Amino acid sequence: MKRVSMAGCGVFLLLRGMAWAEEPGVGAFATAEWRAVFQGVEHAAVILTEPRPVRAQVLRVRLETPGLSMVATPDNGEAPGETTGQRTTSFLKAQGCQAAINAAPFDQVSSMEGKPLDISGLQMSGGKVVSPDNGYPALLFLKDGRARIQKQPFPEPDIKEAVSGFQVVMWQGKTVATDLKLHPRTGAGVSADGRTLWLLVVDGRQVGTSEGCTTVEMAEWLRGMGADSGINLDGGGTTTMVVADGEGKPVVMNRPIHAGIPGMERPSGSHLGVRAPALAALGSGR
Repeated sequence: MKRVSMAGCGVFLLLRGMAWAEEPGVGAFATAEWRAVFQGVEHAAVILTEPRPVRAQVLRVRLETPGLSMVATPDNGEAPGETTGQRTTSFLKAQGCQAAINAAPFDQVSSMEGKPLDISGLQMSGGKVVSPDNGYPALLFLKDGRARIQKQPFPEPDIKEAVSGFQVVMWQGKTVATDLKLHPRTGAGVSADGRTLWLLVVDGRQVGTSEGCTTVEMAEWLRGMGADSGINLDGGGTTTMVVADGEGKPVVMNRPIHAGIPGMERPSGSHLGVRAPALAALGSGR
């Protein structure tokens, strides 16, 4: 049996750690300054200048927080299509959420709300299937309160909410993404114990302001913040994050770029929302 010296292993691990630390932007995400916005929900903004201008918004969600819950876009009943297109701001208001992002890919891009849309991949809301599995991986919220990113087969009886994505970008702490194209991105990461969720949006297609990221970078940035698995959700002109202000009004945290117009929201067929108690409720009940 060939022996490997402890010194050799130490050098290998040191070099591996140095290479990871040098991935562009990882340090900025690993040391992001978090600000509590609701009970169990924190927000951080990350601005990079290297290797290109990037502006990112992140929500860190503690899923075991009392009174906190997740919600995916429900079906539209007897109307055509699986769901009805909404901007993220409209979804937040309609579902009584405190934060929301766009989620799964869908079939038709439009500037108008109210159009019938079909989702690509598994989507579940309130334990009910909104869109069937089509082979895409999904971000699952289980009935036991934990989150999980996985591929098929899905444990549908155990799922409360689910949204699909294009591909898993990180698995068991290792980057598995390969796409090096720059785009606006929406992604999510989950801790190894399933109790912490990261929701990440990265603006793109805005030269000199924010030029997007690759899925490899998305995976590394999620890992830098502590995620064990990550998924690339729908991105491009749909990428949007919204957080409610003190009066419950939606505030767009990033700069969407529907139709190539900076600041313009795109209606999406799929969203993921967070319902969480206000910070002011902490310590109440005297």
